[in-house]
Amino acid sequence: MIKYFSIIQALCRSALTNPNDAILHQINRLIESLEKDGHGKEAKSLEGILSSSQSSADMSPSKIQKSFIVSGGEEITKKTAIPVDKETSTPLAEIFFPVDLPAEEPLFGENIELAIQSIVSEWTKFDKLLEIEATPASSCLIYGAPGTGKTHLAKWIAKQIGLPVVLARLEGLMSSYLGTTSRNIGNLFAFANRYKCVLLLDEFDAIAKLRNDPQEVGEVKRVVNTLLQSLDTRREKGFTIGVTNHESLLDPAIWRRFDIQIEIPKPSPEVMIHLLKKFVAPLEYNDSEIKFLAWCLEGSSGADAEMLAKWLKRSFVLDKRNSFIDMMKQFTLLNAGRVEPTKRNIMLHSDEEFINMLLNDKTYSFKQKDIAPFFGITPSSLSKQLSKSKDTEKI
Repeated sequence: MIKYFSIIQALCRSALTNPNDAILHQINRLIESLEKDGHGKEAKSLEGILSSSQSSADMSPSKIQKSFIVSGGEEITKKTAIPVDKETSTPLAEIFFPVDLPAEEPLFGENIELAIQSIVSEWTKFDKLLEIEATPASSCLIYGAPGTGKTHLAKWIAKQIGLPVVLARLEGLMSSYLGTTSRNIGNLFAFANRYKCVLLLDEFDAIAKLRNDPQEVGEVKRVVNTLLQSLDTRREKGFTIGVTNHESLLDPAIWRRFDIQIEIPKPSPEVMIHLLKKFVAPLEYNDSEIKFLAWCLEGSSGADAEMLAKWLKRSFVLDKRNSFIDMMKQFTLLNAGRVEPTKRNIMLHSDEEFINMLLNDKTYSFKQKDIAPFFGITPSSLSKQLSKSKDTEKI
């Protein structure tokens, strides 16, 4: 069963989107059985899913909307007119309703997940916070390397709050016409402030650059000032999320406008393994193979893990004759930027050095029995090959 534990996790998450007493009882039975059979890690994982589900129930959209600071705003419908650039008639934003937003929480490390839950849980304690003259955070900046799931996370947070998302990619607000960019920003915020929504500002660094950059013209500085003023007007109107891949380009004044600032790191080895197990389904790989895939992608993003999984599925359909290791060598040739250069060079030029690199890796702790099947040999044959190589070196 542990072989299919990632599928069991997915089933439990799906069932808990609309739980009842029978579902809760069966999941608790499963947890007890796992603990009894010595699978404590898996049991704790399901306990975490169950706990998150119960927290989400407490954070139901109806409860959050009841106390949401924008309770006086208008409801967005599919007929609501979206503001447009007056020069080009291009819409300034897209609308995503709660039903269209991702239901599955992005997979991050434990610390990041706890931080994310704390953001959403603030809205469940809205009334109690007001009693001590405090309010939930009204803005959040999410930054980190590309492909780490920032936009997905922003949409998931909005899903938990239970409000539509007004998504604006700030690159799309920029115009070559003098004054039009500032006007677009003003119109976007006026729209978001009028309605009950979460304003999601993607590609945030497109406009929010350092105002003291000597290469920037006065128009860009005026645009940044407009953005700062608009963020200030938004503070008492609703929740705003900014997303950027280039936080170093942000004006210091921009940082101060966000109550919460979360850096999303690239996946740790543990998180990468979980992501790969999720993405490769329904293909079946054993734990050693998944660990090897994670080793190949060390330092890469979650988006890279998804790309590798899609590539493996295509390879499985198009050419089943390739061995596991040959498929990964081919992937390395075709995806040079996704595999660390030293690993890539050794993988492609010397199986002996390749094997030694795996066995000497301290992060993943490969054993001979783990990697021998990759190369189509038995563990004993691999051991003899390594011993022979050592003897040759001594001579």
